[in-house]
Amino acid sequence: MRLPFLLLTISMSALRAQPSPRTLGLREAMQAAEKLSPDVQLANLRALEGEAVTRNVRSGYQPQAGVSISGGYQAINLQNIGLFLPGFSARTGPFRTFDARPRLTQTVIDLSLLSSIHASREKERELRFDAETRREATLLAVLQIYLQAQQAESRIRATEARRKTAKAVLEQARQFEQAGTASKLDVARAEQQFETESTGVIEARRDRSTLITALLRTIGMPQEDVTLEPVPQPGKLPAPVERPELRAIAARIRSAALDKQRAGRERLPKLAFTGDYGVAGNGPDRSLSTFGIGATLTIPIWTGGRIEADIQGAKIREEMAQTQRRNIELQIAQEARQAEIDAGAALEALRCAARAASAAREALELARLRFASGIATNLDTITAQGTLAQAEDYEIRIRYDFLLARARLARARGNVYAFLE
Repeated sequence: MRLPFLLLTISMSALRAQPSPRTLGLREAMQAAEKLSPDVQLANLRALEGEAVTRNVRSGYQPQAGVSISGGYQAINLQNIGLFLPGFSARTGPFRTFDARPRLTQTVIDLSLLSSIHASREKERELRFDAETRREATLLAVLQIYLQAQQAESRIRATEARRKTAKAVLEQARQFEQAGTASKLDVARAEQQFETESTGVIEARRDRSTLITALLRTIGMPQEDVTLEPVPQPGKLPAPVERPELRAIAARIRSAALDKQRAGRERLPKLAFTGDYGVAGNGPDRSLSTFGIGATLTIPIWTGGRIEADIQGAKIREEMAQTQRRNIELQIAQEARQAEIDAGAALEALRCAARAASAAREALELARLRFASGIATNLDTITAQGTLAQAEDYEIRIRYDFLLARARLARARGNVYAFLE
């Protein structure tokens, strides 16, 4: 007898050691997604990469300094430098050479490079706004999955309540059968309805668990047991703000315009300054100080049509960006209008669905009373139970359709967090 008692004690200790499920609220889930979502992190990394590219382009207008040290053996032809010595060989050497000097290069005037720097900054802004767009899209995805999981939770509660009622009806039918006031058919109908509701509970629980796994994946959290807090009822949404997509496309348009300006400035002269100072000679111990100072003026004369093609390509990219902006504006307007239509229709349907569910509950109670009084079979009760299940499921779906429409409306207005205000 001691072994079963010991196993029972170990089992109870293991159950007590299991951690309780973590409670996750909607705001907490959205805030976690901002930090943990791989999609958001990748978008932020692309924005950081854009900053590095801007610094790289900007460095072209900064002083470039370096040190060169060289040494070796060399033979030269004196006639190459204009020396003709009768009776002596023109070839001299080999002799040792050594040269060590720092070199400085500074771009003085390069208008095309200035345009490239400004265009790179606009591309960097575009990437930052793209990251903001990805963040908003991820937050909307988290909000939608959270609402769907809450919808499954509501179905669980409603189905469990109906299963409890179905169990009471089944027990009542069995009692009446024993008393001779009901038939086995009545018991079979009640049992079938009870098993149907039990199946509904299992399916709703499965849907909730599946949606929670998808929610954790979207957030970027590890898979664990969590319970979700109820969703707060949304209030009046604030005024719309400018969507990050529009700010990103505006930066792209400015970048394309600057790229076109850069291509046109390729025709202009470029001026650079160079200077160096060091020692040169046969070796480090036999060297003299030398220096060089100069400037380079580059004037393009013929480029084989490269500049014209570059300008034409930049013009096309600017026109494409303008068209994309118009497309995004139309898309945002359609999203906002569709969300308003869906929210309004869902709100009106919700009122009707609530009244229908209330009437279905009343009809079920009346059918149970008729069956208990012996003036009807439980067919009316089973039918009323099925009608109530349909009415409650429809009411739950419409309620969360309304919340989803409000979430999409908040996104269309440029701030998903406005759903929680």
